[in-house]
Amino acid sequence: MTLLSKKHSDKVSSYKNLRSLYEQNITVNSISETMDTCHLNDDALHIKNLMDTKDYDVMGVEDHGVVIGYVIRNELKEGICQEYYRSFSPTELVSESTPLIDTLFFLKEKDRVFILEGNSVTKVVTLADLQKPPIRMLLFGLISLLEMHLYRIINNFFPEDTWKKHLSHHRIQIAEELFSLRKSRNEAIQLCDCLQICDKRDIVLNESPLRELLGIESKSKGKSYFKQLEGLRNNLAHSQNLTTQNSWEELFLVLEQTEKLLKQCEKI
Repeated sequence: MTLLSKKHSDKVSSYKNLRSLYEQNITVNSISETMDTCHLNDDALHIKNLMDTKDYDVMGVEDHGVVIGYVIRNELKEGICQEYYRSFSPTELVSESTPLIDTLFFLKEKDRVFILEGNSVTKVVTLADLQKPPIRMLLFGLISLLEMHLYRIINNFFPEDTWKKHLSHHRIQIAEELFSLRKSRNEAIQLCDCLQICDKRDIVLNESPLRELLGIESKSKGKSYFKQLEGLRNNLAHSQNLTTQNSWEELFLVLEQTEKLLKQCEKI
């Protein structure tokens, strides 16, 4: 292996290790909530009022000390909880060690998942829990990881800053000003380090061979994806609601596309 290929291999390996940190070491337990319970014979309207007070959408249902299912607040009417409870579906149950990123994809199909600790269901995660800091850390980490990969690929694909042909004079000037500022602080960087995500987007999308290498179907689809990605990144950076500009469905789609792009980056 040459020195250049070894450096490339080491860098990709370090990215994979960083990705593993986000994907494997942060689990569903970091955003789950302990689930309160009621009993089969409890009055349904009383439990509904209790759920209203505590702002619960769901509550576990116990029978002889075992949580056997759950009730949904909006479904409760006159009678007892036994008339309204739902048994847990296997597709609604996840282990407490489930990676957080996998939980995101589970919630793409369902409004909630329940957490198994041993043989007992003790916690719940809903879409509302996706606004919590661990999810924000995960998403920001994945976006940062993608930016790192794009920097590496652009730097290798365009020797001697030939990527400049894809940017306007104004965007190049902004990068050069930032480069000068950071150099004055004795930071060991290249001009390419000072590109922003919108610059990396334009370079990648305007270079057909690179776009194809990354598996981006077309320039227009690439622009649509990066626009949503930048919107998500801005929401994360400014502590805004994750669905201010997009629906949950759109957010899940951006995440899927980011995962796909990351895998392509790792191959290059």
